[in-house]
Amino acid sequence: MKTVETFGKPGAKNLVIEADNIDALNYLNKEYSGKIDVITIDPPYNTDISYIGYKDSNYSEGWGKFMGDRLTLAKGLLSPTGVMFINIDENELVCLLNICYSLFGISNVNVLVWPKVNPRFDQNRVEKPIFNIRSTHEFIVLCYNDKPNTHFGNTIDGKPMESIVAGYGTTSSAKDEICELLGDRKCFSTPKPVALVREMIRVASKKNSIILDFFAGSGTAGHATMALNKEDGGNRRFILVTNNESDICRKVTIPRLKVAIEREDLDSGFVFMTMLD
Repeated sequence: MKTVETFGKPGAKNLVIEADNIDALNYLNKEYSGKIDVITIDPPYNTDISYIGYKDSNYSEGWGKFMGDRLTLAKGLLSPTGVMFINIDENELVCLLNICYSLFGISNVNVLVWPKVNPRFDQNRVEKPIFNIRSTHEFIVLCYNDKPNTHFGNTIDGKPMESIVAGYGTTSSAKDEICELLGDRKCFSTPKPVALVREMIRVASKKNSIILDFFAGSGTAGHATMALNKEDGGNRRFILVTNNESDICRKVTIPRLKVAIEREDLDSGFVFMTMLD
């Protein structure tokens, strides 16, 4: 692991790690085992699997083994009352639930619904071809280390989070956010809106919690963590892990965080480290 760059506020303990996430998770378990309060991930949905190692024809045991290995390591990082939010659609929902039931127990797993389409947010939405049924939602699988002893706070409107997590943006508005920051709506194809991730972090974290996203993609979890800290005076830290497919870490994740810090006057910064040559 070598440090490549530091940016923003001196002494900021946020980390951006360029690595295969299974290597990063093994590395993080040496220092952060039992210390992460919130994990929020948006893993590959296994709908377009032609470009990475979990491709079923290449990866000997398929998507389930790929995810199971990583979630097993991630569970070891969670604090006693830590939680994990996992975005997914219907293609691998059952497989993911079976993995989570095995790791956490059925009583420690909930399924939330996120409406990914909403005319209020979708000014620039490009509609995909519809075959019989228009897909307007995805799922968020919520896993607790210890549900009976885990108590969530309220969302920004002062109410408990509901099982239908609506009103926090859509797939289309997330692309608009990327465009606003980086000038290209297509530079990352599957972002999540900042408000959605911010509210998951808000309800499940303390003001000094560590937030982990090991499928960091465009860096939404880091952006959301910093924005929430600015809003409520928190001192949360984030750890983002992403690989170098299409040079995503250096071309999307890091530039997005830099622009967000500067443009939104976020009193924060990060250290960029790599495990890759």
